[in-house]
Amino acid sequence: MTKSSHKQHITAPEDKVSLGKKILYGSGSFADMTFQWTLVAFALAIFNMELGYSAVLVGSVLAITRLWDAITDPLMGAISDNFRSRFGRRRPFIGVGAILSGVFFIAIWFIPSGLSDTTFFITFLVLSLLFYTSYTVFTVPFLAMGYEMSSDFHERTNMMNVRVFANSLNGIFMFSWFFALVQSDFWSGPSEGIRMVGLGFGLVMIVLGLIPALTLKEKTKSYVKKQERIPVFKSIKFTFSCKPFIYLVVAFFAALFAYNTVATAYIYPLRYYVLGNDGALFGTWNGLIEASHHIATVLMLWPISVLSKRVGKRVICMIAPLFLVLGSLANFFCYVPDMPELVLIPRFLVAIGIAGLFVLVPSMIADVVDYDEMKTGTRREGMFGAIFSWVLKFALAIALLINGFIVEGLGVNNDLGVNQPEGSMETIVNLLGIVPILGAVVAFYCIYKYTLTEGKMYELRGELEKRRGVN
Repeated sequence: MTKSSHKQHITAPEDKVSLGKKILYGSGSFADMTFQWTLVAFALAIFNMELGYSAVLVGSVLAITRLWDAITDPLMGAISDNFRSRFGRRRPFIGVGAILSGVFFIAIWFIPSGLSDTTFFITFLVLSLLFYTSYTVFTVPFLAMGYEMSSDFHERTNMMNVRVFANSLNGIFMFSWFFALVQSDFWSGPSEGIRMVGLGFGLVMIVLGLIPALTLKEKTKSYVKKQERIPVFKSIKFTFSCKPFIYLVVAFFAALFAYNTVATAYIYPLRYYVLGNDGALFGTWNGLIEASHHIATVLMLWPISVLSKRVGKRVICMIAPLFLVLGSLANFFCYVPDMPELVLIPRFLVAIGIAGLFVLVPSMIADVVDYDEMKTGTRREGMFGAIFSWVLKFALAIALLINGFIVEGLGVNNDLGVNQPEGSMETIVNLLGIVPILGAVVAFYCIYKYTLTEGKMYELRGELEKRRGVN
């Protein structure tokens, strides 16, 4: 057997990020998980299934906020890249964004039942725009900070491992149980549960989100401090002309969009077909299935780190879409009445693929920043993070909008219980098995076309250091 031609470099001590700093950064990632995913994952379950509002209205609001993000995310990226203060480029925004995100996150869950469609739509839209604007202020600089914490090829993967690990801890112990906690007998009813759980989650996330802003000191390089400020549109143009970056974001968008177009609809066949409309049991199994996704992610972080060092990020990243295919196909066999444990199988397999994309694509984008600096002479972690963040949010929101139309188009009605329209539950399961595969194929092709290998990146770093003449 021939040995792999891949050469593994050793991380220099000065490029390593201490465990303490990783824990502090992970605190912000724990908060980021709640802000990013709670509304996406539970908007239909809370506002449609529990409060009775239209699935199309819910999806429409989330789609509109993503169009708004198309303005705010790049703007925040440019502001963050160009900002100078004694506290650094990123920390002031992270702190302010954490507080405001928590406040408006809480406010969303205080929307009452019984509003007219118009009143609900306007209220939900305004609060969502305020929340996602605040979240942009928090997450774009926070992601850029993670890119900047090391210049080493492998340590960047370790930093993204930290980010995803903290996300997944949240998913295992907190985020996944949002709906189950809402339905707890402790509350007088779902409306009180929604408000109190939303309040508790929001307050905890404000505290955790503030930790990296208050404790992590930025070491802005001297060549970055001297860098001229780059206008927003010029920075956007540079970013979209960076071919390796485009391959990565298209891969990420295709996989996430195709999967999430139908992913959250699984709650309907789970509740009405598998569990016979048992609300309490549904809350428990929904939590277990969501938690299993994050358990799978945690289990995969070490293999992803080890294997990416041995054979390269790109090779391991190409394997990730294959698990999306396997998980999608498993849906055809795992929705069986009174056997909800089978639904864990497709979610677990999909989670392995998602983990690979969430760790390695951001790590590779951090490498792309070096490539871009060689081409443009600028360091713009904020803008790259902003575009990546927006692509993720846009994929999720547009997918949810389509999801809402699918649910309503099939005639799914919560008042019907187990007597849903004939064939509606089977159609959702079939879509779960087919649609994500299309995105996985596109993602595989785009990652295949990405060419920044480890050897090239270390050569590039050497050339950049010679050009800068300083650290």
